[in-house]
Amino acid sequence: MNFTLPRVLTLFASFAFTAFAASVLAQSAPQTPALGVVVQASQAQIGNASAAEGASIYSGDFLSTSNNGLLLVRIGALSFQLQPNSSLHIYSAPYGAVAELNSGTVIYTTSAGPRNLVIVASDVRVTPDIAYSDFGRVSMDDPCDITVYSQRGDVNVKVGSESRTVEETKAYRVRAENALEYRKYVSPDADNYHDYHFHRPCAPLELVHGHPPVWPAQSHFLLATAVLLGAGTGIGVWKATESPSAP
Repeated sequence: MNFTLPRVLTLFASFAFTAFAASVLAQSAPQTPALGVVVQASQAQIGNASAAEGASIYSGDFLSTSNNGLLLVRIGALSFQLQPNSSLHIYSAPYGAVAELNSGTVIYTTSAGPRNLVIVASDVRVTPDIAYSDFGRVSMDDPCDITVYSQRGDVNVKVGSESRTVEETKAYRVRAENALEYRKYVSPDADNYHDYHFHRPCAPLELVHGHPPVWPAQSHFLLATAVLLGAGTGIGVWKATESPSAP
């Protein structure tokens, strides 16, 4: 192909302008800030990739651990630790973060102040009291049965129209009204959250395992014997809140 000098200069100018415009757009495009950072990871994943210490966590990430795995994440002054064989989705929220527990157990810690970490498991919503530095555990024993234990501070637990404060050193087994079957994962705080999953009603208590209910009549809550979290785990989560380099 025969190019004259003016045409070559015109093409060069066009390419240069396109490259400049792309560069300006890339610099002006908003960057998604990291929500948190991995403090400790062993046999853990962020999505389908292995999690490593120092890795950034973003809103909407799916976090999971294998049978012997462990994942400790810090979000400012908040921290949570996924126990072995557990998974959750984590989302940014105006008050801090909301985690949707999909399986297993998560240990949480919060610092007294406006930032908070809310945990949702099936249709059970667990909200630590921001007036205290809270430390506790939420376990999904199965999609209809959730255990909430507060080792330090108080935590409000809501299911359906019923709510209860789980006081320090107390544990409750909580019966969900519905297990959720997801079509798409979105934040539990999203206005259209219920558009992306189906509700599977939990079996009536009197039909569970074919024996009479052990739950109080008309209540979703049953006081349980508290089980300590363990000194090693407690120290690990507590140390995560002490770092001054939180994102």
